[in-house]
Amino acid sequence: MPDLGPLPFPVADIHPGLRGVARTVFEGNRLEDFEVEFLGVLKNAIGPQQDMILARLHGEKVEFTGVVAGMSGSPVYVDGRIVGAISYRLGAFAKEPIAGITPIADMMRAGTASVRPRIASNEGGILGWLERGSADRAAATAPGVAGSDAIPAGAFGNFVPIATPLVCAGCDPGVLDHYAPAFQAFGMHPSSGGGGGSAPDTPPDPSPLKPGEAIGAELASGDLSLAAIGTLTHVDGNKVYAFGHPMAGLGPIDVPMTRADVVVTLASTLGSFKLANTTTPVGAITEDRLTAIVGEVGRKAAVLPMKVRVTSAGGEREFKYDVVRDRTWTPVIAAMTTANSLVRSTEFDAAATVALKSRIVLDGHPEVIYEDLYSGTSPSQPVHIQAANDVGSLIGLLCNNPFEEAVVRSAETKIEILPPSQVATLTSVHTAKGEVRAGEPFKVSAVLSPFRGRDRIVSFDVTLPEDTPPGDVQIFVGGGSAMDNLDRRVIERQASQAKDLDDLLRLVGRQRKSHTLFLRVLRRAPSAIVRSDLLPELPLSVFSVFNNPRLSADSSVMMEAPILEVGRDLDLVATGGRRISVKVK
Repeated sequence: MPDLGPLPFPVADIHPGLRGVARTVFEGNRLEDFEVEFLGVLKNAIGPQQDMILARLHGEKVEFTGVVAGMSGSPVYVDGRIVGAISYRLGAFAKEPIAGITPIADMMRAGTASVRPRIASNEGGILGWLERGSADRAAATAPGVAGSDAIPAGAFGNFVPIATPLVCAGCDPGVLDHYAPAFQAFGMHPSSGGGGGSAPDTPPDPSPLKPGEAIGAELASGDLSLAAIGTLTHVDGNKVYAFGHPMAGLGPIDVPMTRADVVVTLASTLGSFKLANTTTPVGAITEDRLTAIVGEVGRKAAVLPMKVRVTSAGGEREFKYDVVRDRTWTPVIAAMTTANSLVRSTEFDAAATVALKSRIVLDGHPEVIYEDLYSGTSPSQPVHIQAANDVGSLIGLLCNNPFEEAVVRSAETKIEILPPSQVATLTSVHTAKGEVRAGEPFKVSAVLSPFRGRDRIVSFDVTLPEDTPPGDVQIFVGGGSAMDNLDRRVIERQASQAKDLDDLLRLVGRQRKSHTLFLRVLRRAPSAIVRSDLLPELPLSVFSVFNNPRLSADSSVMMEAPILEVGRDLDLVATGGRRISVKVK
């Protein structure tokens, strides 16, 4: 093996025909060398003033496998001096093992960035996709994955970052497939099989890291493990550089870094890849940049302890996880672990009804309690995804709030599996009177049609306030999700006008439950939302002030005001909503 010199090999001295040597692990933890023939330098190929070195790989194994997913970061040397890391491949179906190399100088510049909190909105990102996931509140299947007839990116000669294997152990294949697009969007290739080999409290491995060995970025550990696998490029004191391209391009991060053992390297025409297990912790990854990920040996990354307890007629099971603290990854992994815990319970049925209660402990704020009932009757809306996405979205709201960096100390979710298909659709609403008097009670009846059951009538005794003026009023009856959809504009406006995190958490606490049937009476009247508060039935003089676009930056006006609202808790999930009109004498 080459004697590593203190200075990098200059990119300016790279020329066609120059030979070097690269190092990686194909199996186990045994370092193996293979030859590199340099082809030239592509100017600005990685970014402005960031060149890519092109090389052809030689050797029995690399000529058979080609450039391998998990090889990212394999160091390249000339005369004992490091050139950089194998990090890019020439599209798919390439017949020659031609790779792009990130110069070591560009990789080491990634380590000069300072670690800082990453607090920003995530609109349209992973969190946005999760929020499309809940039943009635927008649950559906995951975004489609390109079929086998799709032409992969880079197939016609573009250099693309070598894919990062994302090995997952203890995960249901259906759950992994559902959340896979969230990781694939960042160039990760999720696969079942590999797992963590150490307990959460295992101290860091003190033995020195060696360039060329496999390392893992552990996004989750415990009863489910999830780790991105790549290769270590260079060690500089307690700082290490790897991959040669971004893991996800998230900037400053704090992710546990582990060693990894490669079980096997599988050859594929579409793209060869490594299957690996993470083993002992060695430190933390602190930067995820364009040209490298940067780690610190001996440092312990902060993780979020999560617990999911599932109870059913067959007993209780408790699952424990340690999840990376990151505004991008924490929400999706929280959802993934919750869904996986439910599916991995023996008594689970995709058409079951589940009662969920989540408790999230924050520094400096009251703990957040979220409860709801979920029921699934359609494969496109599996109940475990509905419940899990609400947990993930709630944690995402905390991680991505615009006010402060919320420090989540722990998250605990209790899920009870109930008899199946406890869901009913609201099919009709009626009242015996077409005209009513203010102050006098009258009855409103709603007909619920349970899934494969007999219709049920739910009645409300309604009394309008005595000061209700004559005229038409609207009566809306619906489940919690239907009411939230009716109020979506109000909710969005209140959220946008929240003044701090506590204000936002109060709005979360007001979210209606899916197992409650609500009745609301409304009438046409000028109203406004001011700094997240609803002001109904305003005098026209006041309403005109809020309706002035030059003066109403913190307000939103409406022409319909609620008179009263009541709810009835049920033992099933109520979906849908109906509206009728009555006249007040």
